[in-house]
Amino acid sequence: MRKSFYFESMTCRFFLCCFCLFVLSCSEKPEKKVISKAVYHWKASFQPSQKAKETIKTLNIQKTYIRFFDIDFNAEANEAIPKSIVKFKDSPKGDIVPVIYITNRTFKEINETEIGDLVSKTAIKIKSIASADSLSFDEIQLDCDWTKTTKAKYFLFLEKLNAKFDNKIKLTATLRLHQVKFKEKTGVPPVDRVALMLYNVGDWTNINTKNSLFDPSIIDQYIYRLPEYPLPVNIALPIYQQAIVFRNNRFHTYFKNVSKLDLRKHFNTKSGENDKLLICQENCEFQNQSFRKGDVFRHEEVDFKTLNKVKKAILERVNNKDVQILLFHLDDKSLENFTLKQYAKLLEN
Repeated sequence: MRKSFYFESMTCRFFLCCFCLFVLSCSEKPEKKVISKAVYHWKASFQPSQKAKETIKTLNIQKTYIRFFDIDFNAEANEAIPKSIVKFKDSPKGDIVPVIYITNRTFKEINETEIGDLVSKTAIKIKSIASADSLSFDEIQLDCDWTKTTKAKYFLFLEKLNAKFDNKIKLTATLRLHQVKFKEKTGVPPVDRVALMLYNVGDWTNINTKNSLFDPSIIDQYIYRLPEYPLPVNIALPIYQQAIVFRNNRFHTYFKNVSKLDLRKHFNTKSGENDKLLICQENCEFQNQSFRKGDVFRHEEVDFKTLNKVKKAILERVNNKDVQILLFHLDDKSLENFTLKQYAKLLEN
């Protein structure tokens, strides 16, 4: 009887352990996110091609984040001024969000007492652009690579801008990787939500950088702290290519939306030390710029499988259930870099 009881007891314990392990394994699976889709527009003129419109429609992207203008400090005028204001040559479809890019040096140069005036000018400019083209919006996004030395002024700017719109709009901001890892130093902005930029992650001015546009090994050094971030996080993915040009091992200039084929077509080049480097073989001009024999071109692009893998890693680490995935940006050459099927994959869990 004792042996039978012992055997039955051990059997029950075994099945109970198995059941507990099963429940734990199920609970460890990452929760599916509720995904919404959006795209950035970062050009001087808003006039998407018919092909771009069809792609956005097919992918069911309903929201466009449009760069309205930049703000930078002008030393001659001794003030921060708007520049590179967008011109609408076509009417956007769906929801739009004005995006304002502000240089970090703006907040280095202006005094705290000048922030109120800058906020007023910014709000007036946003409203005038929207009014001129009969655009409505319920969200504004600010793009600034702030640091620990500028956070106080930038955060005050955000608070005052929100107040200018009577706190009736959703205020969002872009977020860099260093602002995630070192949030105790750089602070958390007073906004409703942030968009984590997964591009321009490396030192693009260093000729020895492998890929400044997108490098998973660099991203991995920062995202382990994402679960601690106190705001909802959206994800901005790069879909473009670029070329960085070096002269005498120093940064010279760069081109966006340029493929390696484009470089070989416009320049007489030979391969460099690795498959990403091309060396100019003769003096020439391109896009109103002069190039010399010996200039080095580093071509940078994003691999689909790697990009999708990193996106999934981010989704597993953010706490918010609803996540917006944004593509950067709405441009014919950028949209050619992946297939429709691949874009659909990028815009899902």
